[in-house]
Amino acid sequence: MKKILYVFLGLSFAFSCSSNSEDESEETIQDSEPPIITLLGENPQVMFLDDVYQELGAIATDNIDGNITNSITISSNVNVSETGSYNVIYNVVDSSNNSSIATRAVNITDPIIGTWTLISEEWLGAGSWPVGQVRGCFLSSDEGSPDQFIFTETSVTKNVWECFQDGTLAEDLVVYGPFPWTNIGSNSYFVDGGTLEVTFLEDNQIQTPFDDDNIVQTWIRN
Repeated sequence: MKKILYVFLGLSFAFSCSSNSEDESEETIQDSEPPIITLLGENPQVMFLDDVYQELGAIATDNIDGNITNSITISSNVNVSETGSYNVIYNVVDSSNNSSIATRAVNITDPIIGTWTLISEEWLGAGSWPVGQVRGCFLSSDEGSPDQFIFTETSVTKNVWECFQDGTLAEDLVVYGPFPWTNIGSNSYFVDGGTLEVTFLEDNQIQTPFDDDNIVQTWIRN
């Protein structure tokens, strides 16, 4: 009978030790560390007005759960129809209910903003380029520097050098502006009491009419 009692007490003690060991193990691996969110791509992300929004994405990793990117939820107030600064918010929660948040700024700007340098002029009027008609300077052999449009968020400045057809300087630098500008829609801008019509091309180029539409100027973004 004593032997049976000793065996029972031994098993009870062993079970108690085992339970304590498991409890200590569970306490040891208790997770209080939040996951890490890594944003992909630029932050802030810069886009032009009326562009199609492109989500750049993010990766989430956790010390216990590993890769939990698929658990990321994304919320956003981005409006590509209006210029301004917006936020994209990434949220993720791990299996221990630890959460993390990361924020990306998205700046929607007008595509005209920037510095544009003249790279060509084409005569659209009747006949060929009139004798004595000056042009903007843009060729590498011109004595004048290339003309420039400089659009900031609030103003525009135009730097103009005029050259004859042989590249000699007809008029040195004249600075127009800065003038306030307004986007009036359909790629038209109100500048200094007049309307500037802009055609946006690929490869960061634009075209603008000049001299009562007799000339079309092509500009490239610096």
